Amino acid sequence: RSGNDTKAKEYLNLVRRRAFGDTNHDITATGTALTDFIWKERRVELMGEGHRFFDLVRTGKAAEKITGFTTNKNELFPIPFEEIQFSNGNWQQNPGY
Repeated sequence: RSGNDTKAKEYLNLVRRRAFGDTNHDITATGTALTDFIWKERRVELMGEGHRFFDLVRTGKAAEKITGFTTNKNELFPIPFEEIQFSNGNWQQNPGY
């Protein structure tokens, strides 16, 4: 998110050329549209590898895309009870757990 659309398109199109074997599917978008293409390409490339949930939380789109997702609760996981005990009172359980 450095604002370097040219470099971002270069890397994105390298991935797309590897996948499609040609330049017919190159992306020419800039700004927000380019960012949307990057997130979509990431979703397709990493399908089934467990990144989607964290990407949706990171971008603030989880509540919109995941049925039953509760903002300010489901972004955090519960801290295991043993970890809280070992912290000598320095850690508290995450809200909602």
